[in-house]
Amino acid sequence: MLKYTVLLFFLLVSIFLAGISTVYADDGKDVFINKCGSCHKSGGEAAAFAPTKYASTQWDRFFQRNKHKRKKDISAEVTEADIAAVNVYLINHAADSDQPEAVGLR
Repeated sequence: MLKYTVLLFFLLVSIFLAGISTVYADDGKDVFINKCGSCHKSGGEAAAFAPTKYASTQWDRFFQRNKHKRKKDISAEVTEADIAAVNVYLINHAADSDQPEAVGLR
């Protein structure tokens, strides 16, 4: 009985976390379009790009190494939560993901 209770617990936690990840990715798309888009669009200061510009490991490494800060410090425009949400969005829709998204900022 305990075995089934533990299994049920982990199943419910997994379902809950999957739901959070989906919402977080959706929030990341909104942040990507609305906040990142101010610079990363055609005619903006930075090159326009789509999530498919890189593979998921490349996006993850970009954020782990805080490479954006080398070019422009964006801490005044976006929060750590915003950055994390954009990271999830870009990884979930990277070139090697199961749902690549080529729509970028134009």
